Amino acid sequence: MWPAVCIPSSAVGGASLRILLCLDAFAGSEAPVPWLERFGPMEPSAVCIVPIPRPRPAALVAYPGRQVFDDLIDERSRRACEAARARLLDRWPDIQIERLDGDAVEQLLRAAERWQAELVVLGGPAGRGGVSPALGSVARMAARYLECSALVVSRVPAAIRQIVFGMDGSPAAREALRVLARCRFDPAAHLLALGVVDAWWRDVISEDDLPPGLAAQLAVAEEREARERRAMLTRATHILAGRLSLEVETAVGSPADLLLKAAQQRAADLLVIGHQGLEPVRRLPLGSVAESLLSGATCPILIGRARGESAPRR
Repeated sequence: MWPAVCIPSSAVGGASLRILLCLDAFAGSEAPVPWLERFGPMEPSAVCIVPIPRPRPAALVAYPGRQVFDDLIDERSRRACEAARARLLDRWPDIQIERLDGDAVEQLLRAAERWQAELVVLGGPAGRGGVSPALGSVARMAARYLECSALVVSRVPAAIRQIVFGMDGSPAAREALRVLARCRFDPAAHLLALGVVDAWWRDVISEDDLPPGLAAQLAVAEEREARERRAMLTRATHILAGRLSLEVETAVGSPADLLLKAAQQRAADLLVIGHQGLEPVRRLPLGSVAESLLSGATCPILIGRARGESAPRR
């Protein structure tokens, strides 16, 4: 039998972070659980575990004995959640479990809202050759539609030594830093704070095709923005000073390409970005960056979003 869950009517008292842990008992990957076990928040946190619902096979919709199949799926999901709770109880004794039924993405969004989650942790595609098409789809939808930060864990590194952080100056990026500051990483960890000046036009227009005056004006504007990003990064990463070594760089080009390149070159153990909650008419460019990172990165991704931002709804 599933245990009863007590959803807080307001902020969970005394908790530093409210975490919703989403498990797929059939994905063949338990990466979110050991990630939290090794690197999760150092302070006490409120944790709720939910199973990602799986749809019943179409062949069984009209079958009289379909309840037996449903019960088997339900029991396996319950056991997976109980096993996860048992692993995490030493760190967080107050862990609750909630059963979800229905559409996976819709129920995940509703659970995050009920739990007033600040961080949703779920498994995701491991770059090339993901762990589960269903789980990868949920992870991408979560990155786009959740109104809180999300950690998409494709694999669990031995330690978090190399972190790449993409900063755009948004409240979402600052929230990502706040969550990161609560995680445990190697004492010798190194963080590259990369300020990206988005120059998408360079991929489609050659500088030789621009009038000299316009090309020079663009170069001056991009250089000014790079200086502003560097100063902003220096201020924003101050909360991590003393816990790891910091490096600040700026680059001009495609945000997704530059972040993936930096993560690959440094063999990053964690990629951190902010994801602004933009209105639907403006959401595609940023959404494509987040989804490109989810598809191309081979390390866990922390996607920050500040609560209260206007996230696009389905």
